Amino acid sequence: MNILELDQGNTRAKWRLITDAGQDAIRVIERGVLGPGKWWLAETLPAAWRMHAPQRVRAANVAGAAVAEAICARLHGVLGLDVAFARVRAECGGVRCAYRDTSRLGVDRWLAVLAAFRRDPSPALVVDCGSAVTLDLLGAGGEHLGGYIVPGLGLMRRALYADTDAVKVAPPANVITSLAPGCDTAEAVNHGLPLMVLGAVERAYDDLAHRCAEEGSAAPRLLFCGGDGGALARWCDRPNVVVEDLVMEGLALTNP
Repeated sequence: MNILELDQGNTRAKWRLITDAGQDAIRVIERGVLGPGKWWLAETLPAAWRMHAPQRVRAANVAGAAVAEAICARLHGVLGLDVAFARVRAECGGVRCAYRDTSRLGVDRWLAVLAAFRRDPSPALVVDCGSAVTLDLLGAGGEHLGGYIVPGLGLMRRALYADTDAVKVAPPANVITSLAPGCDTAEAVNHGLPLMVLGAVERAYDDLAHRCAEEGSAAPRLLFCGGDGGALARWCDRPNVVVEDLVMEGLALTNP
């Protein structure tokens, strides 16, 4: 069976087409990115969607009910399929949610935690680096311990640009090769923003590692995903792995 999976964020969407042969035998046929903006209004959609004729569509959406309705209408018109949206539940896939009101937890965070646990049930810090950077702590035995939300790199850059007079810095044209202290304003911003996020990540990781040591649990894993995940992971001092499709991997658990 071919399945179209969508991860709709606040600014753009990621997608992949997979073949699910059962027994966890999944093969990625093709993947891509939509947006930024209202991709569902575009005249054409990825040709692969028609070519590979998915029989199902399942999705994560953090952009609100109006976007969900728009996606449903467009995909039903183009593919003749309904969209199964993931929802956060108190327990799923062996993981127990820390939030008392599960409707307040972003579904992308929940899916990433579920996928991390499915990959390996040991403790983990899951960091999703998008418009916001979310950090979710997974303890022993599938216990979601809550998390943190901080602004993403682009959001912080725009805040500086909008609310200061002299710190209006464009994104770097080339890959950053150092986080050394900046010797001009552009360097100070371009090195400082990732340094700020990494400070939060490494502090959260160290706190979780200390908790695991006290409980006699295995040392936690550190997983990065999201658009800026690869860039931040390269500069992180803690052992880590980048998992590109972590959120979409979780869809198989909430919407099997």
